[in-house]
Amino acid sequence: MLGVCTRGTGTLRLQVLSASPALCRCAQVGLASVRIRTLVTLPPRKAGISVTPHSSSTLSKLSRPLTPLDFRIQVRNQISSGLQVRLNSTNDTKSSTIRDKATDVTKSPEAQSQQPRSSLLSNIFSKSPQGLSSFTKIVALAKPEKKPLLIAIGLLFISASVSMSIPFTIGRLIDFFSAANPEIPFGLSLWQASGALLLLFTAAGMANAGRAMLMRLSAQRIVARLRERLFAASIRQEVEFVEKGEGDVLSRLSVDSSLVGERFSLTKDLSDGLRAVVLSSVGLAAMFYTSPNLTLLMLAMVPPVSLGAVFYGRYLKKLSHQTQEAVGDMTKVATESLSALRTVHAFNALSQEEKKFSNQVGRVLELGRKEAIASGIFFGSTGWSGNVTVLGLLGYGGTLVSQGVITVGDLTSLLLYTAYVGNGLTALTSFFSSMMRAIGAGTRVFEVLDRKALVPLHDGVELSPDRRGTIKFEHVHFEYPTRKDVKVLKDFNLEIKVGETVAIVGESGGGKSSVHSLLLRYYDPNHGKVLFDGQDIRDFSATSWRRIIGVVPQDPVLFTGTIAENIAFGNADATREEIEDAAREANCEFIWGMPRGFDTPIGRLSLSGGQRQRLAFARALLKKPAILALDEATSALDATSERRVNDAIEKVLRSRQTTCIFVAHRLSTIARAERVVVMEGGRIVESGSYRELVAKEESRFRALMAAQLTAADPSAEAVSEEVQEEAEEVQDDGVKEVEIVEGTTKKE
Repeated sequence: MLGVCTRGTGTLRLQVLSASPALCRCAQVGLASVRIRTLVTLPPRKAGISVTPHSSSTLSKLSRPLTPLDFRIQVRNQISSGLQVRLNSTNDTKSSTIRDKATDVTKSPEAQSQQPRSSLLSNIFSKSPQGLSSFTKIVALAKPEKKPLLIAIGLLFISASVSMSIPFTIGRLIDFFSAANPEIPFGLSLWQASGALLLLFTAAGMANAGRAMLMRLSAQRIVARLRERLFAASIRQEVEFVEKGEGDVLSRLSVDSSLVGERFSLTKDLSDGLRAVVLSSVGLAAMFYTSPNLTLLMLAMVPPVSLGAVFYGRYLKKLSHQTQEAVGDMTKVATESLSALRTVHAFNALSQEEKKFSNQVGRVLELGRKEAIASGIFFGSTGWSGNVTVLGLLGYGGTLVSQGVITVGDLTSLLLYTAYVGNGLTALTSFFSSMMRAIGAGTRVFEVLDRKALVPLHDGVELSPDRRGTIKFEHVHFEYPTRKDVKVLKDFNLEIKVGETVAIVGESGGGKSSVHSLLLRYYDPNHGKVLFDGQDIRDFSATSWRRIIGVVPQDPVLFTGTIAENIAFGNADATREEIEDAAREANCEFIWGMPRGFDTPIGRLSLSGGQRQRLAFARALLKKPAILALDEATSALDATSERRVNDAIEKVLRSRQTTCIFVAHRLSTIARAERVVVMEGGRIVESGSYRELVAKEESRFRALMAAQLTAADPSAEAVSEEVQEEAEEVQDDGVKEVEIVEGTTKKE
């Protein structure tokens, strides 16, 4: 045990082993301050944490291998008053508890502030796990472009040097033409000097062109890599992370990554920023060389302008982050409306959706208005400061010229250098503003890039595709992360043998589909385990575990491409023969009737509901799964399509040792199961064969089926007797099918 969190005042110091080489953060836990410090480094997946109640509490034990980020998440969600925090090192053969390193609970002044408990760990790990700021991360994106960028910087110095020679040259020309006996340096004639300057300016122009091209090409490659990384990081998150904010993820992929890459990260703004640094530095040096007094007068305006730039940049960073969040929300609304356009039209909800989108646009516009006002005030004041500075230089410089301290050419050169320095400072301000925008957008980008998925895809043991075993849900408790107050599954226990077919039925909201979600590891149980062949499925890598499961959802998704590509989705190595065999097994005979057969291009809604369902079934069968998971796979089908899908399922189950778990409402589908499990309120309330459950007069399953028949025919009499008759007519060697047609029950 490392320490105990108590509700009283005090500082709790915890020394923690983790897979992160540098993990040092402070956080507030209720009224206690917790300091977490790394002692040593362990290999990935070797750090584990157990959080157990110190006193009587409703919190059950949580113990499983975790990554460092998982640890932080669990601490966020689990630690509270009266909890012990234990850390242990685990491996495949043994688990040993790390000895106490330090436990020191003492009074602390910070604890006297009576901080509310709602701030529990609100400030933990405010920086990224790597300890890098967003700015450092943005600059680090350019590392692969090191060579072209160094060349571009060299060209930048060449072009900037030539540019800074122009004021000096103009000053000398003015003195040359105003002198009584002018002399050209190096003994050149006027035309020779002009030709030399022309060649110099041409070289500078070519260097500037090369700089711009190299910078922008590098920028495009940076943005491309950033978007690829961001997309890869997004699809590797747990399902809910993307589903709850699909439009927001799209906004990060398009707008935010563009702001980070094109607006700042070694593109136009950063290139111009570097150029501005060179121009300002060289210009100041030339001004001091020409007249130190005039230069000091000009520099008197720099501190207030710089201070204003700092405040303006900070405000802009805040506005940028808020704007990107608002754009993400706006994209989310647009994505939802456009993806459900048929529903929007069907319910004449166009005005409603337009209003929702308009509200989001209004938020973005309001933030843009604030930025416009701030920009106007800042740039207006800096412009005024620049003009006042020039006025002061002219007045004082004219006095120096009249006194013979400097020449007219010197004053002209100095004024031109002042303009260059002013333009450079303005460019630096714009660069700083763009940097703040990029950091604001970068925060959203790196939130995804640095985020560790709650269900890692590749952590764990690789599971053999040929492995078979019993599936067991053991004392499973579960609630969705976005609905923590709703207990979806409560002490759920279910064992399914190899090759067994189990139907899960119950009223809507009973937790049926959640069982499928846990089986597929879209989520992990809050408490309890899901076992396969006696081993916790969290010990397997999520990719290898899902590889042995064939899934047929209620509303199957087809992707743009050919029929063959859709069947082979996720199985790119499948041969054409294997694809066609899977289609035959799934009763997809309609494919052979199409003009181009398996090469027919299709889209999301190109096929009928029954055809899409059978295509999804073929996709699942191509995997040759050990487990077949069907979630209301026939609920939206007509009787003919349903019969074909059910026949395909039954054919596969007879020919393979495949475990089948399906959620269903229809009698004709449920009757095919070897065992029916009735769920209610997140628990199993009844289990048995179809005949056994229907034959029981007080059966909950019988009541559900009677309610279904009553809903189909409210005027039907003696519904329970009809259900009993259905049970009696189910034969051991066949399946009785029930079809609801025009409010009556037909027996086929």
